[in-house]
Amino acid sequence: MKILVDRDSKEILGANILGTGGDEAIHCILDLMYARAPYTVLQRAVHIHPTVCELIPTMLADLQAL
Repeated sequence: MKILVDRDSKEILGANILGTGGDEAIHCILDLMYARAPYTVLQRAVHIHPTVCELIPTMLADLQAL
């Protein structure tokens, strides 16, 4: 999974997810993109367990500036 985030606005610009469950996880990201909400909203969200979506907040916690 990879997510591209704007440094200033913290909005998600794009993402790619390869693997089982990607179709489930991408909808969480799309919802945030449509709402133009910062990635931190998803990072702090609590998802039902077990789902692939619950991996996204962990990935966002490891965000690195380029």
